[in-house]
Amino acid sequence: MSVVQTAEPIIMSFTDGAADKVQSLISEEGNANLKLRVFVTGGGCSGFQYGFAFEEEVN
Repeated sequence: MSVVQTAEPIIMSFTDGAADKVQSLISEEGNANLKLRVFVTGGGCSGFQYGFAFEEEVN
């Protein structure tokens, strides 16, 4: 029997500086369980709006 392995596509990438900044902000919050949530909302005529937030829950 053969096994097929597939790689997950890279959905988002960060520069080293951006990753360091996120880690710094999480450290400032004092909660190592925080994850970075990136979201997109409709912006009407001005296009999409991008947001960032820290949350403990993953969904």
